[in-house]
Amino acid sequence: MDREYKIYAEKVLKHLFLGAQVDGMQFGMSPATIKIYFTNFKGSGGSDDYGGQLYLNIESKWCLFDSPPEKYPSNEDEIEDYSEDEEYSRIYKIRRQKVVDIKLEEETPHLFITLENGYTIFVNGFHDKYECWQAGVQFGDETWLVVSVPNNEIAAWAPDRFNAE
Repeated sequence: MDREYKIYAEKVLKHLFLGAQVDGMQFGMSPATIKIYFTNFKGSGGSDDYGGQLYLNIESKWCLFDSPPEKYPSNEDEIEDYSEDEEYSRIYKIRRQKVVDIKLEEETPHLFITLENGYTIFVNGFHDKYECWQAGVQFGDETWLVVSVPNNEIAAWAPDRFNAE
């Protein structure tokens, strides 16, 4: 993963998600897809009220840790399969919890979202052919989007007005 892209993508993620709270979920068409919705209120995390729906779309395996493990999974094979009921139960445990940190792993775009209750959402970021996750918000002509793309790469888009410095 290109270090410069990683740094930019993390800045976009932090701008969008810090202070946001888990607001809901939607199951996708395929069993492996789930979308988690977040609400961010103006001033809560230093970011704007975007007017659109802030989301994390997961198309890979993910897990929820109640405390940091000794070692995080390095790929999908190290993550157990959740049923829809188990996914719902895990999201319910973190409802209304605010995001206090969000980051990417150094070499692979695994996503770590730390919540105020100490839980961490871990999303696998590696696949050789498919996107593992997308996070962002669309409002009018503005697109804020970070995507884990195939082969350990990351891509990010933000409006021109975003100052990542």
